[in-house]
Amino acid sequence: MIRIGLVGTGNVAIALAREIRRHEAFTLVQLIGRDKNKIPKDLIDIPFSDQFNALPTCDMILIAVSDHAIQEVSNQLPLTDAVVAHTSGASSMDLLSNHKHRGVFYPLQTFSKQQPLTWSEIPILWEGNNKLVDEKLESLSQLLSPLAVQSDEKQRLSMHLAAVVVNNFTNHLYAEAHRFCKSKHVNFDLLVPLIEETTRKIKQLDPRESQTGPASRGDMQTVQRHKAVPMTEELSDIYSLFTSQLLNRNNENI
Repeated sequence: MIRIGLVGTGNVAIALAREIRRHEAFTLVQLIGRDKNKIPKDLIDIPFSDQFNALPTCDMILIAVSDHAIQEVSNQLPLTDAVVAHTSGASSMDLLSNHKHRGVFYPLQTFSKQQPLTWSEIPILWEGNNKLVDEKLESLSQLLSPLAVQSDEKQRLSMHLAAVVVNNFTNHLYAEAHRFCKSKHVNFDLLVPLIEETTRKIKQLDPRESQTGPASRGDMQTVQRHKAVPMTEELSDIYSLFTSQLLNRNNENI
């Protein structure tokens, strides 16, 4: 049984708390945070404390807080033989330098408190500062997901950047398209099957090979018709940037 202390009450912390409590190989000895009111009702029975400098005996402490708060939280935690790991993809393990056994446990997924997730489908990137930590983080990660891989800081940061592009940036495009559809009184929901099919194709094809659309085939007549449609400055900028890049790529392939 792996005894885990968990710091944080945000989306990642809550998702971890639910999975740790569900999994028979773990026990959540305490959840630590500043505001107990942020804990969902289904987790209200978990031992909670707002004191960062006191923890029951545990094997591992996971810090699931915002990146800018990691070092502050680390400095408040007691110095023990437990492995201390943060869950950030973009932050260095060195933020935990006051702890002898430290590492990173980064679940590569977007989290929300309302949406349940299947942890066996979530990639986990882990790294430890010594062999003992490596072994413990590997064991924890593999118990949660078969998609667990060891990853150093440079690899993890690169993956985090790529994740921002495919998740945050793509969602921003959805939001701009949704706003555009609403302004033109057309139903954004009609685009959902297209979104799903585009996502499905990347499981089988290199994204460059599956690229379609007027810019990718050099159809300037359609591009100009699109540009004649009134749209927000933000969407116009997005359309011009992406169209320019796709036209350049199309010319490279000629």
